[in-house]
Amino acid sequence: MGKKILFVGLGSAGQRHLRNLKRLYGDNAEIMAYRVRKLQRVFDDRMHIVEGKNLDDEYGITVFDDYDEALRAKPDIVFITNQNSRHMEHALKAAKAGCHLFIEKPLAVTMEGVDELAVEMKAHGKIAYVGYQNRLHPCVKKAKEILGAHKLGRIYMVYSELGEYLPGMHPWEDYRNMNEARQESGGGVVLCQLHELDYLYYLFGTPEEIYAVGGHRSGLEINVEDTATALCRYDYEGSECAVNVHLDFLQSPPTRHCKIAGEFGRFEFDLLRNEYKLYLTDGTTEEKTFSEFERNDMFLEELSIFMDAVSGRCDRTLIDINEGKKSLEFALKIKEAMKNGGVCRNIHFS
Repeated sequence: MGKKILFVGLGSAGQRHLRNLKRLYGDNAEIMAYRVRKLQRVFDDRMHIVEGKNLDDEYGITVFDDYDEALRAKPDIVFITNQNSRHMEHALKAAKAGCHLFIEKPLAVTMEGVDELAVEMKAHGKIAYVGYQNRLHPCVKKAKEILGAHKLGRIYMVYSELGEYLPGMHPWEDYRNMNEARQESGGGVVLCQLHELDYLYYLFGTPEEIYAVGGHRSGLEINVEDTATALCRYDYEGSECAVNVHLDFLQSPPTRHCKIAGEFGRFEFDLLRNEYKLYLTDGTTEEKTFSEFERNDMFLEELSIFMDAVSGRCDRTLIDINEGKKSLEFALKIKEAMKNGGVCRNIHFS
């Protein structure tokens, strides 16, 4: 590969991509990092800290204190894996420096700069990929296949839920200091648990109308919303259907599932159990558990797609800036509805 790769942030998300780069390409890349806190803890794939290891030494990282200096080292690729509120700032600088970009979700916390970023990437002829890996989950792939084949007929109702207890998400740190818990870092359940909105957009497109309620409902010491529930009215393939999505930082043990009901049956899947069930009104049933599937498989696949595109040999679909921003718009419309009395109408994603 022979690339110079710069990481902006090497917390749990950045380290996952770094580990996977090493798995796929060995030592055929020079690893650099712009680091602010410079914590030296090393994570494994299950988000456990590996004792007795030093991050910079473990991966032979060249560390920069100044981002502009890091870009002057001319990295080929920049991974934006720092706090949400600074994604766009660092992505734009890297784009203007002529780098390929991998940007963790969310793409940004507002729409400011998103179109400019797309223009810069196109002008420099560079690849950008937004990290919505749940599109690559085998259950979501199966849902896409079933909907594409119209096996359920007219869709009547969709219910998607993700609940996870915030203090249990990063047991190695005080939840009050997590990016997810802080408004200034771009936290809150809507932006930080964006994957459900992304796969709903991927499967069903843009809603016509959103009604949403939520906010800071618990006793958690945070300054962001910990729960959000949205009822979305869709015109899906010529008929109206309701899509309900619920997100929270409150449930333990965690839950993550989706149900799609139509005139010919029902399809439901669980992203934690890695299983789906299909029930059709003609008596047909199909159930499958992906017993060999590991969560990291999605990250490996998205990294392969991105790196193949950077190398000019990609024949798989990229989630580029223009595609990736749709889920951000979805999230911001839900936040707008929550703020403005519950309803957001006449929705048009750009």
